[in-house]
Amino acid sequence: MQPDLSKTQLRAYQYLYIDGTFEFTFGGLCLLLAGYFYIQAAIPESLLSNILTMSFVVLTPVGAILINRLVNRFKENVTYPRTGYIVFQRPKEGLRRGVHVGLTLGLAASMGGTFAAFITRSPETLDWMPLLTGFVFGAVFVWIGFRSALSRFFVIALLIILSGLILTVRGIGNMAGLAPFYALSGLILLASGGLTLWQYLHRNPPSTGVVDES
Repeated sequence: MQPDLSKTQLRAYQYLYIDGTFEFTFGGLCLLLAGYFYIQAAIPESLLSNILTMSFVVLTPVGAILINRLVNRFKENVTYPRTGYIVFQRPKEGLRRGVHVGLTLGLAASMGGTFAAFITRSPETLDWMPLLTGFVFGAVFVWIGFRSALSRFFVIALLIILSGLILTVRGIGNMAGLAPFYALSGLILLASGGLTLWQYLHRNPPSTGVVDES
């Protein structure tokens, strides 16, 4: 019974990432952060830059919520009609998984961006920020890969770390380096999400059934 239960739990966990929308959510947030850091690098002493700096902690979760709502609407119209909506026997399990996904997004995006923007002000350390932030992102995606047993997250982690390494080696650090880092990370995630979605749509024609996992 226990091995069967573990397999059921793994399938339920993998279902969170079945259609690539997780990468769309994360990738969209990365592109928002890329724009933020680009403005910080291009016009660092402007009124807009100062406003963004003061509102950074608010803008990040608000952007994540808006993007997540768009993704949820997509799931309602595309994913659930094809492979159903997982209904957990214990409501708190569903809530815990939702909170878990939200914390995962916040950990990599908010922690990486906030760490880069506020914690360190040393010019020498800021030059390493693309690589350091890349390791934060990489660690999160490696952890997701182990939890979900989905190899694409290991590939994402590797590509993001390599992006940070290349930018750092080329001497593109500080805010000027974080802008292309987040842009590249967003593009990597959108590419992974797009490929996953294409495979999902190809394998799962529309249906009206509902999946009930307990």
